[in-house]
Amino acid sequence: MQTKLKAAIVVVLLAATAFIGVRLFFAGDRAVAQNAVARRGIALRVLGEYAAEQAGGQQAVIVSNPFTQRAGPPSEVVAFEQAGVRGLKQGWGRKVKLAGVFFPELSPAALADPGAVSMPPGATTPLSFLTAERAWDTLLKQYPGTDLVVSLIGLPADLPALELWQRPKPRFALLLPDLRLIGDRVAIKAAFRRGKLMAAVLNRPGAPPDSAALERDHRAEFAQHFVLVTAENLEAVLAIYPGLF
Repeated sequence: MQTKLKAAIVVVLLAATAFIGVRLFFAGDRAVAQNAVARRGIALRVLGEYAAEQAGGQQAVIVSNPFTQRAGPPSEVVAFEQAGVRGLKQGWGRKVKLAGVFFPELSPAALADPGAVSMPPGATTPLSFLTAERAWDTLLKQYPGTDLVVSLIGLPADLPALELWQRPKPRFALLLPDLRLIGDRVAIKAAFRRGKLMAAVLNRPGAPPDSAALERDHRAEFAQHFVLVTAENLEAVLAIYPGLF
C-alpha cells in the first residue's frame, strides 16, 4: 500500500473510532476488535440513558462521521459508527426523538488527502480538523429546533466561533471529545455549569486492557472503561481523576 494512501486510511479510522481499538484492526485481533466495537455501543448506550433522563421528549441530532457517506469506506469505520447510533437508540428508547443524523462537510484539504491535514500534537479527534470551516453551523438550518446534539466525532476546531455553540440551545452530549477545543479547565467547567455541555463520556484512567473480557452488565462494563461527566458530578469526578482534563 502506498504510504500516502495508508496514512489517509489511518486518519479515517482514527476519526471514526476516536482512538478506540484502531490499532486492534491493524493488529488483526478480531475478537478484541469486536470487543472494542461493543464497548463503543455500551458507552453510547449509557450516554443515551442519561439523555433520556435529562432530555426526555426533546429532539436530538446525532453528528456522525462524514467519511461513512463516501464511496467505499473501510468496514471498520462503518461498524464503529453503526455501533454508536445503535447504542444511543437503545439507551434513550422512545424518550428522546431522533430528528436526524448530521454529517458535517469535509474540508477541501480533507477530501484531497486527509493524511496531510495538519493537526496539533496529541489531537485525539481528527475529524475536529477535517471538517470545513463553520460546517457544523449547517446543522441549525437542517434541523431547526434541535434541543440536543450528540456527537460521535468530538468537537469542531472552530467551536468558539460557531453560532451552534454560542446559542443557549442546543445542548451537547459527547463521546470521547477533546475538551481542549472548548478552552482551558475553567472554560470546560463553565460549559458544564451553564448547561451547554450536558454530558461527556471520557476514557477512565487505569481502565483494564482492551483484551479484557466484556462484563455481562452493560453498566458494569461502562464503569470499567469510561467515565460519564455531567454538571452534577463534575467536581466529584475531578477529585478522583484530577488529570481527566
